[in-house]
Amino acid sequence: MPILKKSTSWLLLIIAVMFLAPRAEAQRLALKTNAIDWLMLSPNLTAEARLSQRFTLQLGMAANPTHISIADVQLTNFRVEPELRYWFNRPMARHFIALSATAATFNLRFKDRHFTGDAVGAGVSYGYALVLSNHWNMEAEIGLGLAHISAKDYRGEVAPDSRNYSHFRPVPIRIGLSFAYIFK
Repeated sequence: MPILKKSTSWLLLIIAVMFLAPRAEAQRLALKTNAIDWLMLSPNLTAEARLSQRFTLQLGMAANPTHISIADVQLTNFRVEPELRYWFNRPMARHFIALSATAATFNLRFKDRHFTGDAVGAGVSYGYALVLSNHWNMEAEIGLGLAHISAKDYRGEVAPDSRNYSHFRPVPIRIGLSFAYIFK
């Protein structure tokens, strides 16, 4: 669980930066949830804070602690996902690009194959926020990155004593269709 200790430290640092950063005029805070994660049975919540005229910082968490199988696939996970966004128009409206990161611990089972471990990655994302009203937005986002995955990869019920899989892999760092409530 060293990834969780590192993730928790980064999480606390990001929260401190979000709340101790100099306040911009018309400071905003948004809370959002990703519908695609909900389809994967991973409840999630993200907070986004405006840092300046063009930048926001967001921190998301998602988890699926259940052991529900769908079509012989079972996934449990815990993820922390910080992201620094640059908005081309104004914060929380229209086009943005972002530096995205993720830290996760997971347990994936497909039929009799198990894949249990940690992943840490970073990448670049692009998205668009559609303003629905003064307080509601809908966002679509997609991003690619590189992740280091360290895991136990095995078949059957007997897990190896140590991790036998450690590789850097290209990953979809972000895939989202989120609904956001903006506090003004």
